[in-house]
Amino acid sequence: MSRRQIVNPYLPSWEHTPDCEPHVFGDRLYVYGSHDAADGTSYCVGDYVAWSAPVDDLTHWSFEGIIYTRWDDPTNTEHATYAAPDVCQGPDGRYYLYYFYGFTAIGVAVCDEPAGHFRYLGQVHLSDGTLITPGAGIGAPFDPAIYVEGDRVWLYYGFGARPSDAARFGAPDEMLAGSYVAELEGDMCTIKGEPKRFVPGMRDAAGTSFEAHPFLEASSFRKIFGHYYFIYSSAQGHELCWAKTSAPDVPPTFGGVIVSNGDVGLHGIEDEKDAIFYLGNNHGSLVQVGAKAYVFYHRHTEGTQFSRQDCAEKVEIAPDGTIAQAEITSEGLNGGPLDPAREIPAYACCHLRSKEGILHFSSRTPWNERHPKICEEVLSGVPTSARSFVSNLRDGAEVGFKYLAFTGSEKRLIAEVRGNAGGALVAHLDAPHGPVIAKLAVKPEECWHQVASELLAPVSGTHALYFVYEGEGAADFVAFRCE
Repeated sequence: MSRRQIVNPYLPSWEHTPDCEPHVFGDRLYVYGSHDAADGTSYCVGDYVAWSAPVDDLTHWSFEGIIYTRWDDPTNTEHATYAAPDVCQGPDGRYYLYYFYGFTAIGVAVCDEPAGHFRYLGQVHLSDGTLITPGAGIGAPFDPAIYVEGDRVWLYYGFGARPSDAARFGAPDEMLAGSYVAELEGDMCTIKGEPKRFVPGMRDAAGTSFEAHPFLEASSFRKIFGHYYFIYSSAQGHELCWAKTSAPDVPPTFGGVIVSNGDVGLHGIEDEKDAIFYLGNNHGSLVQVGAKAYVFYHRHTEGTQFSRQDCAEKVEIAPDGTIAQAEITSEGLNGGPLDPAREIPAYACCHLRSKEGILHFSSRTPWNERHPKICEEVLSGVPTSARSFVSNLRDGAEVGFKYLAFTGSEKRLIAEVRGNAGGALVAHLDAPHGPVIAKLAVKPEECWHQVASELLAPVSGTHALYFVYEGEGAADFVAFRCE
């Protein structure tokens, strides 16, 4: 067990920092991302913030504060929201933030520290001053990523829209072109030569290794255990993929899926309708921390695509560089299974389905009341007072947790619930309809209260635990533990 118990999402439940780019600087792991809100009605409504943890204890995260605001970029006269940034340590030892707002250009800010307040430096441009903008013919200024090796610096960016969507919105050609790579001069803003196409979007993927998983967005580039990887979000809209290359500017070859935020592609789940969690866009990257590697990705809460939270999983990389798809879990960065004798928040579930299945959130697929969702309550308007929970469990809804380390000494299972429900939370081992180990009777009650049941048999070893609600009405579920 780790020194502290931590769950996915690994940051406090009130924080929403999707599109995460993790980086080790010195003896700490820093994460940089967009900034959503629990009650968000659009993407990335907050300013950029950073969090960090010591590399020898990824259970202990500290808030580094706001690192860049919408008022810090003098070109952002409308104070538009920022999305999906990346950060590097430049050859000069300073730290550089790459970002964008709208589809205007890619901005650059600089700081002497990895999580201080960055100051505006300029915009990425060609040697003649041409900016990366729609209409310039050099790709869409979207989701920038930065990679430094020695005194050389490469920028990755782009978008690979579905041709049907591009036609519907009248998007310029750059929105279809896919990912680009460009080497930068020492000023960290000027492109050497011309940007090059790197990975094809949907329009151009046929006949390439990317045909089944074409590039959509979320460019990221990493060197892990000596292998060069390009990480991106595919047209499937729920997975992060990896491609391998021999050098930072050599177009890569598709490798596989690193993670799906519904485990599509694992355990025989080939169809989205069988996903174990509500699907939605995905963005993140790989990071090497000592002898281990992790993938950071995000999930969707609040029954919307605008309230995303960052999660992480350990990944296995073979000597030849092949990456096995990671399973989404509740334990994440905990370093091992969770202790069921300690309270486990229901929002840490990695399996959440209604009797009807799941939804794949998009602008055309809103939540409806037949489905559960992860919500939060805030006291007196103070965000850090938020208590997150699983809401609206109706008959047949499933809530699952992976993995728990049972000792065999646990006697009772206790859950905290509320709602107009009348029925039972039935606890199953290892699968949503696996062996029943407890039945917790639930009665209508507006306030949070505990319900309990004796375990039907001793449980020992590492297991997944699933709660299935059976009954009338709807229940909210905030936490559980064994004693």
